[in-house]
Amino acid sequence: MNDYDITAAFEAIENELIASMMRNMSRHRAEETKEGYEWSMWQAEQLKALEKYKRENQKRYKKQFKNINKQIAVLIQQARQEGNMEQEIKILQAIKKGWKVHGKNGSPRPKSMTAEFFRLNDRKLAALIEATVHDMQEAEKAILRKAEDDYRKAIFNAQVYANTGAGTYEKAVDMATRDMLSRGLGCVEYANGSRHTLVDYASMAIRTASKRAYLYGEGEKRQEWGITTVIMAKRGNPCPKCLPFVGKVLVDDVWSGGRSDGYDPETGKRYPTISHAIECGLYHPNCKDSHTTYFPGISTADDKWTAKELRAIGVKYEAEQRQQYAKRQEEKYERLAEYSLDEENKKHYKNKVEQWKAVEKASNFDILNTENTKEEIQVHSVGKIDRDIYKCITADIVTDEVIITDNQIQHILDRHPDAYETAMKEMRTAIESPDYIIADDKHNNTGLVIKKFKMKGDNLQLVLRICTHKDEPGYKNSVISCWGISEKRLENYLKNKRVLYKKE
Repeated sequence: MNDYDITAAFEAIENELIASMMRNMSRHRAEETKEGYEWSMWQAEQLKALEKYKRENQKRYKKQFKNINKQIAVLIQQARQEGNMEQEIKILQAIKKGWKVHGKNGSPRPKSMTAEFFRLNDRKLAALIEATVHDMQEAEKAILRKAEDDYRKAIFNAQVYANTGAGTYEKAVDMATRDMLSRGLGCVEYANGSRHTLVDYASMAIRTASKRAYLYGEGEKRQEWGITTVIMAKRGNPCPKCLPFVGKVLVDDVWSGGRSDGYDPETGKRYPTISHAIECGLYHPNCKDSHTTYFPGISTADDKWTAKELRAIGVKYEAEQRQQYAKRQEEKYERLAEYSLDEENKKHYKNKVEQWKAVEKASNFDILNTENTKEEIQVHSVGKIDRDIYKCITADIVTDEVIITDNQIQHILDRHPDAYETAMKEMRTAIESPDYIIADDKHNNTGLVIKKFKMKGDNLQLVLRICTHKDEPGYKNSVISCWGISEKRLENYLKNKRVLYKKE
């Protein structure tokens, strides 16, 4: 079993807890229809079902949780072994390339020199396993309590919503359970007050513990061969917390027995220490960065980043954040679509799922020609205007280039997610071949550009500001926002607003 399998097991448990709850709600609706139950009688029946739900959950999941926790311990131990073996391979490869071993006769340090170190690491690993399993046990208890609490809350809220005129039984139950279905069973509360599902917490905790165990294994092998220097791998998308250390040589005083003052006997140099880097944020939960052994004379340190590389990192990081947000929204509406009782609500939520899938997909869409303005704001080229067309906004046009900033891309994603994918793909076409340009009377040198793309019944509208000689040097025409506009709204615009341009 790997970390993915364990996370999937927890996800299945959470889904079944929710599904069982909603089945009870649905089943008792059938009973109400048949027997003519009043809401007070329904509530009493639901409370009886809750007590049965609690007993069955305790019995059903106790054994499952025990088996999963055993697998977590095995997984962490395996990660240590993998780190140990893979590091030995790397060391032997370095020896073949000419790296000079410091041990006697070109061999690892005597076992007597490292025995205590290994015993210490054994204790550290045991403590890591114990802490991880203990935290998971507490989270497992918490999800059962949370399921019971949410069930009880839904029972009482459903009657409240029904009494206030929610309409049908199904709509009342949907209103009572919407919050729970939106966020899942948020059973784990972090120090900052945020709540997370068992799935999210387990994924983070197991991945973090496995990585630490792997680093224990690597460090043990370095210690055996007398190596204390490592180099942070330079990958394409480091997170902001880890970026200051990526590509740098460090002394590993955490896993490889390096000196705490950063002095490396082999090179005679001082380097930053791993412990210092960790204090600054390196290897935070869910961290994707890693280090490898630094062999003097063989390995090459490269901690320099070009402006272009840094900009690309920023773009990728923000796109990744947008994608993750879209994924969470997609999962939220999938739960609502699956478990809502009202058919109209189900249909609405299924449409939301498709919209957020489109947003997630579009987050990978790369707008060409990344560049920097004077203010170092990340911008992207999205086309060129025809000056003869756009002079209807203003005759003072400095450039035909059009850009959009990352901030405005995020604005479109946040405010108009339904239009996001089409906006990103068709923005260039809309700019270069508009069907209408309508006056924006609220802002100078700005027009409403409309392109008749049928986006699920809507056309595409974007707000474009023209750069004039009054603007700062280096500025360009820029997209402020973009969204869908219905045929009815477009007709209203054409009747009541100033149409500056109409395509022949």
